[in-house]
Amino acid sequence: MRDKKRVVLFNNSLSGGAGKSIITLATTLMNAGIDTHIIIYEEKIDYEIAQDISLKILRIPETKRRDKREIARRLEKELSSIGKVDMLISNSSPSNKIASLLSHPNIWHCVRSAETKNFHGIGGYFRKRLRYAKYRRLYNGKRLITVSKGLKEYIVEELGATPQKIVTIYNAFDFEEIERLSLVKEAKIPSDDYIIHVGRFDLSHKRQDILLEAYAKSGLREKLVLLGKGRDRDEIVKMIKNLGLKERVLLPGFQENPYPWIRNAKLFVFSSDFEGFARVLLESLSLGTPVVSTDCPTGPAEILSAELSAYLVPVGDSEALSKKMLEAIREYPKINRDKFSIFSMQSIAKEYLSLIEKEHIK
Repeated sequence: MRDKKRVVLFNNSLSGGAGKSIITLATTLMNAGIDTHIIIYEEKIDYEIAQDISLKILRIPETKRRDKREIARRLEKELSSIGKVDMLISNSSPSNKIASLLSHPNIWHCVRSAETKNFHGIGGYFRKRLRYAKYRRLYNGKRLITVSKGLKEYIVEELGATPQKIVTIYNAFDFEEIERLSLVKEAKIPSDDYIIHVGRFDLSHKRQDILLEAYAKSGLREKLVLLGKGRDRDEIVKMIKNLGLKERVLLPGFQENPYPWIRNAKLFVFSSDFEGFARVLLESLSLGTPVVSTDCPTGPAEILSAELSAYLVPVGDSEALSKKMLEAIREYPKINRDKFSIFSMQSIAKEYLSLIEKEHIK
């Protein structure tokens, strides 16, 4: 007789913030005694995977990589080989769409971002309304897990979706591991004081353009470090040159271990138009690094709460961001790390175990 519960985490890849969250969640569930498996269908892995984590990459022929039904068929076959699965959790819009094609009885869809927030320019309003309708259809009647309360509110109230069930379970954080990794020696870290931003180079989402404008206006003597990679790198380099910041902005590229960079920074600045949870803000605060962020939907306001809420600024406002950066560099409230315990691996494991039991999954 099988004693352990079995959970499968399904996604297109293990890249970006979602990839990090999935790997941490897998470790969290395994530590709680749950038989945990990760299945992806794109060989994109940004992070080291522990040997005891079960990882399966579905080998999809190049001609079939856009065929959701073919991927769903192969996923179904892989699930059958694993045995009885007590909970299947898809972890992104692409994987949610594929999981929706399955007849599996215990599917939960994890929503990690406000997917309709990135439409601008001519036709943006109408495209956005079409996108709203598309995601309402995807979420209606489904069991959803959101990684922030704001995201749950967005789905129900702004998007107008009617899921079968919807719960919020925050991303799990291994604070001990983050602390350990932050102490690793990194030769490329600047010896002078610097401000840092970590994120994909995507101007429509992460808005490094707003950050660069704010930094130029601030006149701060600290250099600005942008960690990341992405499609808009060349455009960002051009902006740095046009703003006369070539000698003050550093682009070291993507860092698998960004924590030494974050730990040694004087300030972390976040400029996104939208997020799901913005886990890097919590990681920065857990390392004692002050944070200034846009008050974007969703996530930052649930992290920068109480006295830290003073360091939230309106989305797209480079002037406000500039002033708050200056203020934070001069003085910042004491960071109370004890309040972050609700995001610990142990706390999040209890929430998933409770969800499994409530669903009477045997």
